[in-house]
Amino acid sequence: MKSHRVLVVDDQHEVRLALRSVIEELGSNVEVIDVPSGEEALLEISMGSFDLLVSDVRLPGITGLELLRKAKKHAPDASVILMTGLMDSKIRQEVADAGAAAFFLKPIEIADFLDAVERCLGLVDEPVHRQDALGVDKPVESIADRLTGLRKEMNAISAVLLDERGRVLAQAGDLPDASVETALFPALMAAFSAGDKVAQFLHTAPPSDLMYFAGSKYDIFLAHVGEAYALLVAANPCKSSDQLHESVRLVHASLRDLLTTLAHIGVPIKSGEQPPEPEIEVHEEAFVPEPEIEALFQEVGSTDIDIEEANAFWDTASLRLKMEEITNADALTYDQARQLGLTPEGDDDEQ
Repeated sequence: MKSHRVLVVDDQHEVRLALRSVIEELGSNVEVIDVPSGEEALLEISMGSFDLLVSDVRLPGITGLELLRKAKKHAPDASVILMTGLMDSKIRQEVADAGAAAFFLKPIEIADFLDAVERCLGLVDEPVHRQDALGVDKPVESIADRLTGLRKEMNAISAVLLDERGRVLAQAGDLPDASVETALFPALMAAFSAGDKVAQFLHTAPPSDLMYFAGSKYDIFLAHVGEAYALLVAANPCKSSDQLHESVRLVHASLRDLLTTLAHIGVPIKSGEQPPEPEIEVHEEAFVPEPEIEALFQEVGSTDIDIEEANAFWDTASLRLKMEEITNADALTYDQARQLGLTPEGDDDEQ
């Protein structure tokens, strides 16, 4: 199977992640590289061939139109898709004259965008229709509306968007019973985390999975939405393989729409970095060694310590500490003298 290389250029980190995620859904034979500027894009182009360039028109440094012209010199057969948030007829005309295969206004309709990508990469037979892509600006469906629509399409009990910790972000319809959130969600999120590990092993990013759990009272569908979110659907039990196949298709279709909406509202769809480790307070005054001990510590790294000398040192230090406990050095009690070894031999036997 032929592999394809796609270069995504946009100065907005969330937009790059969203576009990368949806393009990678086309299959493991599609490699996606994303960079934030036209200069970095030219560097990537100079280091290897590519099949498709997807770029914003407004970029820091050289513009998307300039990038298109320079890229075409390096790879004349490569296709280019441009996008912008500016509704300017002059820009649309410049894009058409520059020879872009397609032009999309932000927010991008993911279904139309993926259709253009597939055509540019030759994954489908029909060519890209540029006149359909230019100037099309469809409203983005809200997360709540999409979940509600999916619930109606599947005749499901509920559809829920969760974060990676299992917290409900949006919901359509009530959960089947009150125990689902407390008893079932932790187990489902463990399966969600396991999907991350499987995806890492298979070198798939973001994870592309859909888990199905058949039950007697209701079925559960669980799928990744990007890397950081999960779609959970509680549906009435599937009565046939055809019904199950249709439910899977509807869930897959909703994933693309949810990714579009998350990207549109500026929510990152990639797992966040782990929180930093808490700082541990060190109280330096907690231990102040004696000068003799300090000197011994300093010598350990550079000098071999003789065991007999070390034992003699500790005996001397112990004797000095005992001497300091004596309040009157001119009048020793018998016990103090005995502890210091100053009594005649045999006195202990007489006591």
